[in-house]
Amino acid sequence: MLLRHIKANRDMILFFCFHSFCVRWGREYGEDLDFAYDSISTFSARRDNQEAVFGTEEGLKEIRDATLAAKAEALELQKQLRSLQHQNDLLTGQASALIQGRRARVAATSTVNGQLTSVDDTLSARNMEMNAVLGRMASTAQELSHYHSGDGEPIYLTYSDFHSYLLMDASCMKELNQWFVKQLDTGPYRLVAEEGKSKCSWVSLNETSNVLVRDSENSHHQRLSELQRLRSIFGTSERQWVEAQVENAKQQAILMTFKAQVTSDEAHIHLDLHSLRRKHAEFAGELSSLYRKEEKLLSETIPDLCSELAQLQDTYILQGDYDLKVMRQELYITRQKVFINHLINQLSRHQFLKLACQLEKKTMHGAYSLLKVIELELQGYLSATKSRVGHCIALVQAASDVPEQGAVDDRDTFLHGVRDLLSIYSNAQVGLSTYVSAPGIVQQLSNLHSDLMALQSDLEHTLPGDRNRCLNDLCTLVQNLQQLLFASSTTAQPILTPWTLMKELDEMEKVNAKLSTAVEDVTLEHCKKNEIVKHHSQEITFQRRVFVDFFCNPERLRNQVKELTSRVTALQTS
Repeated sequence: MLLRHIKANRDMILFFCFHSFCVRWGREYGEDLDFAYDSISTFSARRDNQEAVFGTEEGLKEIRDATLAAKAEALELQKQLRSLQHQNDLLTGQASALIQGRRARVAATSTVNGQLTSVDDTLSARNMEMNAVLGRMASTAQELSHYHSGDGEPIYLTYSDFHSYLLMDASCMKELNQWFVKQLDTGPYRLVAEEGKSKCSWVSLNETSNVLVRDSENSHHQRLSELQRLRSIFGTSERQWVEAQVENAKQQAILMTFKAQVTSDEAHIHLDLHSLRRKHAEFAGELSSLYRKEEKLLSETIPDLCSELAQLQDTYILQGDYDLKVMRQELYITRQKVFINHLINQLSRHQFLKLACQLEKKTMHGAYSLLKVIELELQGYLSATKSRVGHCIALVQAASDVPEQGAVDDRDTFLHGVRDLLSIYSNAQVGLSTYVSAPGIVQQLSNLHSDLMALQSDLEHTLPGDRNRCLNDLCTLVQNLQQLLFASSTTAQPILTPWTLMKELDEMEKVNAKLSTAVEDVTLEHCKKNEIVKHHSQEITFQRRVFVDFFCNPERLRNQVKELTSRVTALQTS
């Protein structure tokens, strides 16, 4: 109740405040309306207000003149505004044109930069290839210089004479080059015309008198005229072909000059957009005219040649055409046979060379292992000799010591150690004597001196003979090894394997590796198929039995299913 009363009182207070505000605002608004109504001269009842508003006629004329001047000024301002708007439109158009030109220049610059980056990439790739080739050449030169210098580890190169192989390979390449020159460099029409004229069996022409050598003139006059027409057509077509080639070369030269001009103009890409567009339009027009000329030449020369060939085919000299076709086919077939025989011979030579390299590699490995064994034996002899020399030096030093005179106390451990050292060599018992005497040490030293003299005599007389005999044996072994390795080419110089041959051998090894992997895959698939076929009969019999049980004896099939289910559950539980 208290809250409701407080809320009602608040609403009443707000209502009274709003009412008082509305009354005060209405009073002020009414006073303003009365003042505005009285200020208008037409509604005013006082004379002074009318005179203050209108005044005399001179005041009205001045007001009219001021109004006209204001209207004129307004018209002038409107004209200035229109001119300013027109200038603004012009400036906007120029700004848009400048923006478009800038965008076009940026696009052209980006395309040129892309082309420059692509050219840089290609140049860098070529530089890398050139650096790799130069590195290989430098390594090869270093290996050759190292080999010819004779320092360091030996390089095992082949000493076989492959001069005959190189001659056969050169002849094969010469034949291939001649075949390709005849097929591509010289025209087939010229080849057929020249060789057909020389090998034609049924007629031949005399160039000076234009008479027939064989057969009568009356019976073959028409054939002679047709052959002359054929020759003239061949000459015309050949001349046209040559002229077309010359024209094409000229057009190619023009295109190359234009390309050079375009590449030189690309350096001045910072020029204005309008000049670039004009040059682009000129180049496009020139290129289009050149393309039209080229298409016109192609469209004119090719149909003419086709029509001439059709005219040649329409001639009734069937025997001559047949001879030309037969000779051309025989020529192509013989060239293909020769080419195939060269390829077969080259492949067989490569295979035999690979086998020879493998055998030589095995022989080199055997020789290397034999030399390793000899080196180990020599190292053993050297170590034994060094040990004997060290022993002799130790004996000499022991004999050169000054002996003491008289008896020595047993508590002198140093002399006891000397006595023990001397007794080691003389095989005396250590620790039996209780004292060390000077005569005993002298006796031992004399014995050691006699042994030293004997060893020196052996070193001077016996060991040099043994050393010479060992060196002679090693020399004979090395000579036998050289004769065994290089018996076929004792005087031949080392011939390096050509780089192209090495690359071909590497390619052949790669192909052999791929072939071996393919054979292994096929063998694996064959084994899998054999396993499948092996178990296929059992599966077929099982399927037949299940099919028969399904229709004839379903109870047995149910029992088998239950048995298999029990086995599976037993296996799962176990």
